[in-house]
Amino acid sequence: MSATVRVHVREEAQLYNALDPSPFWDRDLDRNAAEFIEGEFREHRLAGEWHLEVQAPAGHVDVRTLQTAITTYYDRLVQSARRELKEHLRAARIGTFTGLALFAAIIAIRRLLLAAVNDLPLAIDEGLILVAWLMLWRPAETLLYDWIPLHRKRRLYERLRGIRVTVTDKASPPARSPMA
Repeated sequence: MSATVRVHVREEAQLYNALDPSPFWDRDLDRNAAEFIEGEFREHRLAGEWHLEVQAPAGHVDVRTLQTAITTYYDRLVQSARRELKEHLRAARIGTFTGLALFAAIIAIRRLLLAAVNDLPLAIDEGLILVAWLMLWRPAETLLYDWIPLHRKRRLYERLRGIRVTVTDKASPPARSPMA
């Protein structure tokens, strides 16, 4: 099963970031164009192959240039997403160790208080237990769940890096990408 997303442009410049002075092969995609492409393909996650069909007036968009630009653009985003995920997991590990240390310290304080005070009020006893567990809440959530959206974003960019581009004119059949 494959998914095809169609984009209609009047000229090639609509696909690229106008503020990027790089040559075409190294240009960033226009953020609006990239968000549209990402949103459309996000809805087709299960499709085995992804194709981007750019419909433009004949001769206005070079398929090789666009294929290279998309591959390069999403390759940079993959690298960035990998670094972001790696940094997140590192911070989650540090937070978990810190949370465990605080948990142990609060439980130790509770035990010292129980040994020192014969009749420790129930509110203080249970309050210390509650605070100890709260020290682990956010680090555990970060370690167990918060990495999932970052992982999904990286996987999306990896798939987008490999999309095959075709450029068509309404009057002519699709021109296949050289990488297809």
